[in-house]
Amino acid sequence: MDGSGGAGALAQDAGDGASANATDRAAIAAFLEAAGATALRPETGCTFPWPASPLGVVRPANADAAAACVARAGAMGAPLHPISRGRSWGLGSALPPQDAIVLDLSRLDRILDLDAVHGTVRIEPGVTFSQLEAALALSGAPFHVPSFGGPPDASVLANALDRGEGSGALGDRFANLWDLDVALSTGERLRTGHARRGLDRLSTLHARPAGPLLEGLLSQTSAACVLSGRLALPRTPGFAAYLACALAPAGVPAFVAAVRTLMQEDVLGVHDVFFWDGAKRLSSAAIAADYGRGLNQPADLRAWSASIAISACHEMLFDCRMALALAALTPLAESVEVFDESDDAASGLRGRSDGANLKSCYWAKPALGAAPLNPDRDRCGFLWLCPAMPLEPEALAALAHLAQRAADAHGVFVAAGAEAVSPRALLGYVSLAWDRDEPGADARALASHDMLLDGMLDLGFGPYRLALPSRARMPTSTDDWDAVTARLRAALDPAGRFGAGR
Repeated sequence: MDGSGGAGALAQDAGDGASANATDRAAIAAFLEAAGATALRPETGCTFPWPASPLGVVRPANADAAAACVARAGAMGAPLHPISRGRSWGLGSALPPQDAIVLDLSRLDRILDLDAVHGTVRIEPGVTFSQLEAALALSGAPFHVPSFGGPPDASVLANALDRGEGSGALGDRFANLWDLDVALSTGERLRTGHARRGLDRLSTLHARPAGPLLEGLLSQTSAACVLSGRLALPRTPGFAAYLACALAPAGVPAFVAAVRTLMQEDVLGVHDVFFWDGAKRLSSAAIAADYGRGLNQPADLRAWSASIAISACHEMLFDCRMALALAALTPLAESVEVFDESDDAASGLRGRSDGANLKSCYWAKPALGAAPLNPDRDRCGFLWLCPAMPLEPEALAALAHLAQRAADAHGVFVAAGAEAVSPRALLGYVSLAWDRDEPGADARALASHDMLLDGMLDLGFGPYRLALPSRARMPTSTDDWDAVTARLRAALDPAGRFGAGR
């Protein structure tokens, strides 16, 4: 699930959850007292075992107070780990990579402004998907926030900074995020857009002023604290439908080739084509207990299907896209079913993130938890691996084979999906699900994770997001990347105490 903050990119610290030493403990105690932090945090769960712990929590009331906390931590040498909503289930939840005080930004929950003409919004880290959806609906603006499969109470800004993907137009949230308000542990504060030169109006419309672009240094890292940012929103289509396509194994190569051509010809958009294996389809609909006894992972659970979004703001354009897609894809699929805009299946095309996919975290549990679902609370075992892959049928076949081997070797339920983010590349979603209350299940799941990650790297499928266990296992760079990015991080956080391990 998406939402809380993200994986490390700037400096690949050990991330081994080492306990604080005596010097750290003194700095931590002094910071907790000065910041008025609570000594304990109730939300210390995670969907997989991890040795690091929150050492306390501070919840600033506004952006200025958050910036002051970051500066104080830098001055006092206290380790500080920022989260937005802590809903990054399957990637790390609210846990720090290393023992640290949690900087909880959930009270920074203002929608600072909404441009209903140009389709942009400025939001703080605590703004959730459901909150932004409701505000857009109330405003009557003809725009929406691209939907995603995580919980509706996840942070939109944190998901964008972690390069989480949405469905449909502008689904690459990070590519459409700019003019960040940034606080550093040095006490400095800056804007990354035109607003830094007082051009506030232009900063709402244009993302890339002259000079170096710093947004990339602030993605998937915690070297600085992002207090707000501006996000572009897609216009809500007037006409939308999904195609649900069942694929025979022999037909996958021709189907993938046809999809690639339709994307190159702009009939299908990026973030509009998804491939799912049978395990993923099952776990998205119900948990194992609902299917009865004896359910395992036979080879047919690795058979692929595809869901394809067709949308447009004009009926003629929609009809043309639908006709072209059906003509090209129907002969290549075992079956094609159309879900039009009246079906719940198509609601995501208009920005509805309903959290229904959360049930996949509960696959191995005896029953779903109480609403609202919380996999941390309910001790669900769940872990994401996120490989980037070529948009080629051989890549899907290799991923299916690897998932089957890892599931069989360690007795863990493995499900896989992939989203076409260009006519060239797929972003994969591979999940492991188990019951953390089952003796030995954690160890089997982590062994399966390691097998999957090593296998993906052997295939040339590099990760685009990293869960905590994946980060700890990633090899070092083969060039000078690690050394250079360590210096860049040191320039932003000289004390090295803010977001260490990311």
